[in-house]
Amino acid sequence: MALIVCPLCVREDDVFLVSTLPDGRKEARCDDCNFTFVYGAPVVEKKPAPRKRASSAAKPSKPTVVPAVVVQKRFPTAADVTPEAERRAFDLTQQFLATVPPADDAQVASYWAKFAWVFSEAGIDKAVISDLKLFVTDPTGAALGDTTELDKAWLLLGEFESARRIRAMIAHLIRGTGAVEDRLTDLVEGHRSNTMPGVGEPALTKVLAVVQPERFLPLVTYDTKRATLAAVYGLELPKVDPTSWTIGRLAVWSNDLLVELLGAGFTDMRHAVAFLRWAEDQPAA
Repeated sequence: MALIVCPLCVREDDVFLVSTLPDGRKEARCDDCNFTFVYGAPVVEKKPAPRKRASSAAKPSKPTVVPAVVVQKRFPTAADVTPEAERRAFDLTQQFLATVPPADDAQVASYWAKFAWVFSEAGIDKAVISDLKLFVTDPTGAALGDTTELDKAWLLLGEFESARRIRAMIAHLIRGTGAVEDRLTDLVEGHRSNTMPGVGEPALTKVLAVVQPERFLPLVTYDTKRATLAAVYGLELPKVDPTSWTIGRLAVWSNDLLVELLGAGFTDMRHAVAFLRWAEDQPAA
């Protein structure tokens, strides 16, 4: 223990501690010169940090979702199409294939092939940053609608952070764990951190159509597929519900149902989409 030195006579042999003051300083007395003095620094009492109030704008937690195996049993199937609607759809298909030649989509095919490599495991980190934005803003193959939100976020975050986020989203969508419909829901609903504003259901569905062209139609919103199934096949599909009919489930299941109903005869999924758009414009029987 360090000795206390009297500030008056500068002796330390006969200096004794008298008391501790309320602020933490010490009071001492020197017996040699009978001088009483205070030394040490006051101790500042730490005030507890104020409790943070919960923000009303806090991000909602991910809702508890009913297992897919339970929900999918209630989703419409090809067997739910009435015989009349099935016959009309068949007749329209035959008429379309016989009278409407496939469009020359060499440009789209080249575009699809390019981005199939961009989104591959080998290409995603090597892709030019501008191509990642181009895919969302360019309507080639499938127009995605208004890109204002993406443009603003790109300007605010900068191209490097924007590209990093888009790469992470695409990697999770294509190569993440779990069912693709659940991965799609997580990205669309923002349940994963650092998603990119403006890269939502349309852009992510277009990614799936590029990387799995044998499965996914380039119909980029569930609302579009829902309306198409009603108009062409007479099926009524459910509305989005975050606890059971999640956007990812409905987007993927409606796609798979459409592909099953379309059957064979089309050159590719883009050709099949051309038929669906044509069929929607045909008068009811």
